Amino acid sequence: MPQSCLHRVTENRALGGGSFVLRVAGPFEGVRAGQFCMLQSAELWLFLLPRPFSWFDVFEPGDTALRSDEATGAATFLGKVVGPGTARLAALEVGDELHVTGPLGRAWPSVEEGGPEPICIAGGVGLAPFLLWAKEGRAARKPVSLLYGGASAQALPAAGDFAATGADFHYATLDGSRGHRGSVLDLYRDLVGRGLLDGAAPVYCCGPDPMMEAVAAECRERGLRCVVSLETYMACGYGVCNGCTVEVRSAGRFAGRRYVKSCIEGPVFDSEELLWHASTAHG
Repeated sequence: MPQSCLHRVTENRALGGGSFVLRVAGPFEGVRAGQFCMLQSAELWLFLLPRPFSWFDVFEPGDTALRSDEATGAATFLGKVVGPGTARLAALEVGDELHVTGPLGRAWPSVEEGGPEPICIAGGVGLAPFLLWAKEGRAARKPVSLLYGGASAQALPAAGDFAATGADFHYATLDGSRGHRGSVLDLYRDLVGRGLLDGAAPVYCCGPDPMMEAVAAECRERGLRCVVSLETYMACGYGVCNGCTVEVRSAGRFAGRRYVKSCIEGPVFDSEELLWHASTAHG
């Protein structure tokens, strides 16, 4: 069951372009790659609702990456300022307190026994749910292939946090300032076409809805499984407010239903479960 606890900020690292990594002292138990939590500052939170964030990294007691003031563990959250709530979180200082509610939601599915490792595709702060996944891959001695795209090099924050995971990064920017010039989907097609990526591997994807919709369509044409982590806005995080409903195909686990709550049934979905629109979010 998710818990809501008060935690202390141990670092708030600005990445430029409004992006930041917030680090807080633990403990944090039972977190799985792809899940999320709800954050709000203990003071000067002048808003009705908390803000949803993917878990970026989690450190358990005894981890050599822990600091002297993090004996019970720590966690990090990758975010970007898009409004007053995220601006308040970006302004937190070391020693400030933060309410963290979680872990919440559905995690990335496990890799099928003997199946190919998924190719991960991220856009902007959609990178967040892949760090724990990459750490799990390192533990299993399976480096993750990660395609990371944005408008410019400045829009690709926090890739350096993956250094210890051994992840195989490929970059795409629309202006050509880092890596492949073009979209991250163009990059995927190029790498598969040149035999540098497994064209039969499933795809895990997180980023802006139009990007995920395009990736899902590409996977459908190729007959590949595509799993997406939606960035649907969530108001409560645990199914009370109905603010994060998404339209789904009335089949499989959603037989008889037209809408489901992303916070409960997601944020991770098989792309074929969703009815894609210009924006997947409703409300």
